Amino acid sequence: MNKEIQKQEIIRAIRSIAAASGGVPPGQRKFLSETGITDHTWKNRIWRKWTDALAEAGFAPLEWFAGYDKSEILQQVNDLARRLEAFPNYGDLTFEGSNNPYFVSIAAIKRRWRIGDLAAELRTFAADRGDHQVVAYCDDFLATTKSLPDAGEAPDKPALGYVYLIKYGKDFKVGRTSSIARRSRQVQIELPDETVLVHAILTDDPAGVEAYWHRRFADKRGNGEWFKLSAADLATFKRWTKIA
Repeated sequence: MNKEIQKQEIIRAIRSIAAASGGVPPGQRKFLSETGITDHTWKNRIWRKWTDALAEAGFAPLEWFAGYDKSEILQQVNDLARRLEAFPNYGDLTFEGSNNPYFVSIAAIKRRWRIGDLAAELRTFAADRGDHQVVAYCDDFLATTKSLPDAGEAPDKPALGYVYLIKYGKDFKVGRTSSIARRSRQVQIELPDETVLVHAILTDDPAGVEAYWHRRFADKRGNGEWFKLSAADLATFKRWTKIA
């Protein structure tokens, strides 16, 4: 296809997706999932960066996000919590940042807060604004986590773990572990036929990231942690390599 025709097709698609999303232009992952157009079509052929494509479609570059203050970040997380009807964990925040170029990056959030500290801060923020729903979501999350350290106590370095995807026959298991090799052996022992490790994501929040994928694949759940997944589901999971 002619390069100029491809360019105009991509611009039209960006504007169409943005219009359906309340004026928010798509990130690269959302654009791919909505259109099937890979970055090989445009990267270094039409534009160098995705932000260049967004700019040509009429959406301003977002370098100014770095200057967001605390209340602006908390408002974004508050709005996301209302959409999810739950406090967003690291997996939710990472996914939103990857698919919504107007959402603050997970790196900016982690520079300010650990996940438990963010929940406590958001609870105060929501309470000050009378948002009792988000207060309840934060309370639910905090009730499942360990007590935060005292203000003068240095926080422990979070332990790294893995969220893995294992194939058995036509089914896929999403779980978490601190050792991929050990867990693969354990699963293999439990089952009569061979299993295959499809992919693993390194993260400092294994429980949160596992919960995110369980929610995302909820309508494809079979038995327990086993799911009936499509090729597109597998491709999406395999694009994530590290959340830490």
